[in-house]
Formats: sequence, C-alpha cells, structure tokens
Amino acid sequence: MANSKQKILQFGTGNFLRGFIEPMVQTLQEKGYPLEVILVQSTGGNTLEELRKQEFNYSLHLAGIHQGVVVQKEKKIACITEGISLPQDWEIFMSYARDPEVKWILSNVTEAGLVWEEELDATVPATSFPARLTQWLYQRFRYLPQQDTLLLPCELLPSNGELLKKWVKQHAKNWSLSEDFLSWVESTCKFYTTLVDRIVPGHPRLEKNPIEQFKDRFAVQAEPYCFWGIQGGNSDRANLPFLDSDHGVVLCDSLDFFIKRKITLLNGLHTYMAALGRCRGIGTVREYLMDEKRQAEVHHLLFEELLPYLPGPQESLQLYAAEVMERLLNPFVQHQLRDISLHSISKFSARLKPVCQLYEAQEGGLPKELAKGLVALCLVMLRFTDEMRDKEENLKQIEEIKKQPKNEMEKVIQLSQLFFGLSSRPAIQSAYKELSNADA
Repeated sequence: MANSKQKILQFGTGNFLRGFIEPMVQTLQEKGYPLEVILVQSTGGNTLEELRKQEFNYSLHLAGIHQGVVVQKEKKIACITEGISLPQDWEIFMSYARDPEVKWILSNVTEAGLVWEEELDATVPATSFPARLTQWLYQRFRYLPQQDTLLLPCELLPSNGELLKKWVKQHAKNWSLSEDFLSWVESTCKFYTTLVDRIVPGHPRLEKNPIEQFKDRFAVQAEPYCFWGIQGGNSDRANLPFLDSDHGVVLCDSLDFFIKRKITLLNGLHTYMAALGRCRGIGTVREYLMDEKRQAEVHHLLFEELLPYLPGPQESLQLYAAEVMERLLNPFVQHQLRDISLHSISKFSARLKPVCQLYEAQEGGLPKELAKGLVALCLVMLRFTDEMRDKEENLKQIEEIKKQPKNEMEKVIQLSQLFFGLSSRPAIQSAYKELSNADA
C-alpha cells in the first residue's frame, strides 16, 4: 500500500460515478489507502459550484434487496477533494499532467461523449473528451514520461479501453505529434477495458429523513448490487487498488463471459418486459412484476429458457440470475419500460436473438416465453409505430408491411423474419393466440 497521496482524475460529475466509483474510493480510504478524487466537469451547469458549497461531501443511500433482505443504508462520501470545469480551468487541468500524485484517469462521459470528433488545432483547448485527453497525455509525456498513467473508461461501449486508445492515437497522428509520443502511449499508458453494472437512479426518494435529504442536493441512491469488471492480468493487480474495495470489482483475462451474461439475462429480461408491458399498458419494471403470473413467466424465461443456453459455469450463472431477480424486484427503483424500449429492434437483436437462433437450430423452434417476447415486440411495431423511437429506416419498413393486405399474425411472422431472421411459425402462432386472448 502506498504511503504518499494518490489522485484519481475523474471525467464525469453525474450520479452514476458518484454512486459507483466514489463509494469504492471511500471504502479504500477507510482501509488506509491514501486515495482522493478530483472531478472534471466538461458539460456546463453548476454541479461543481454547488458541490463545492458542500465541501464535495454528499451521502450515498443504498436501497434494494440483497439475498432476500431489504437493504437501506446511508454512507457519507468525502473522498472528493477538488473539482475543475473545462474549458475554464484549462491550465489547472494541464497542471495535473505534471503532478506525480495523479495516477488514474476514470471517465463516464456517456456513449455520446466517447466518440471521434475532428479537432484541427492542437495548440488550443480541445472540446471532445478523447482530444482533451490526448493533449493532457502529451503534457504528461513531456514532463513525467516515467509516471504510471492508468486509464479506466466506464462508458458502456464494447472494448471501451481499446476504443479510447484508438481515438487518442488518431488525434496524435492528425496533429503530427511525435512518433516517440505514440510509442509512449502504446507502451507506458495502460488503457483498461471495463464493464460496469449498477443501477443508480439518482436523488433518493426514500421516506427516511426527508428534511436532511432536501439539504443534501447531491445525495445519490444506488442499488446494493455492484459489479466492475476490468480486463487485465495478474501483473495489473498492483495498479488496481479498487480490487480491495469489497465492491464487486473483478480482474479477468476476458470480459466476454460477464458481458454475455449481463446482456442476455438482465438486459434480455428488460427487453422482454418492455415489449409485453407496452402491449398490456404497464409502465414500470416493478409494476410488471407485481403480478404473480407475470413474475412467474419472467422467472421461467430467466431460469429455464435463457440460462441453460449460456456458456460458462452454471453455478455462477445461477447466482447471477438470482441477483437479477432481486434487482428487478427492487421496491426503491421505478425503471420506466418506455425508457428501456428505445431502439428496441437492435436491443432484441443483441440480447435475445442469439438465444432464439440457438433454439431454432437445436430444437427446431422457440420456447414459449421467448416466442411471446418476439411476438409482443412485433405487435408493438404494428400497433404503436408512432410511439417507437427507432431508426428511420426500420420505421419505414414497418409502415410498408402495415399497408399489406395480410392479417395481423402474418404481418407478425413477416416482421420476425425481416428484422431477426426468425421463422418458428408454430411458436409464433401460439404466442400470438395467447396474447390476443389476453387482450380480449
């Protein structure tokens, strides 16, 4: 354990990182790790100004279900020591590149922020996150080339570490920065690919101490479940104190298993409920699961249809599946099914289509609940097209099918083939009949 102070430069001041990373750092501080966080705000607003009035302190409210027990806990977070705003505090930002106490850079600028944007002049402060980071790293290279520089992006993008490195190197090439700098980025800087998993709804909406909650404008609520997968080897352990935080941080050679289980089991259930919920006029995940019959159907889909078709250790998958059900039943989270339904066609393709294809190849058809989820999504396309938030091209194709002189079930079969390549007619017909009877 290091004795001198070590700093984390954190891009992002929103609820998620304050309910995900800061609790880890706070726990590590309490264990004797001399860590502190410096916030970097780059989106405007007065978050830093208001946080500074609270000396960057705020409370974390854990609320949910863990191993069958309702959890409500409160923890003070006091590990943030400073905050800067870009581009106003540019010189201070660049000075941190020359500070040997700064070792880690964490980010959650969202998927919209971790993108390529052309920046023509390297001599003026950049506007995009990857370009700003490139300028910061170049300063680091000039003044502290031997210093550890560890980057942990938390954006929900595949291979986020490799993607961030790609954009940094591209900016460096476009700006004609030296080959030595490019070699340094490749050999000395460590870009970790990570996977984050925690629901952080935002400001607590609990009955306990409403007056105190009102005073703390930056109190944040999070579910008890927490997972942070970091792709790396045993040689990386010394550089990742987060592994000792007791907050579900895992170091592994590949994140593929963890990504697949999350996308299929947790996100797959979300997609299923969003489609069926819209057909049934249900607004939230919790409302959907308050009905015993619907909850039993979701349980069957999870444990009997999805889980057996996932590769990997079944004991670990069974445990995760049980945690998924607890998370979905969290009484303190109002997860809107409408929000989940954004880009529902591509989400079904990524989350449930691979399992459907396995069933068709190995069993010759689809099981009951997967078929119902597929048919429900196709019915949403046909009945609620105006409400769909999807690609324009997809919406045009749906409108063309709606014009055809076919009955609704035949249109459902056509949509399932068009968008997902699925053609299990008997299962689709049975699911359609069940949903139609429920509507009657």
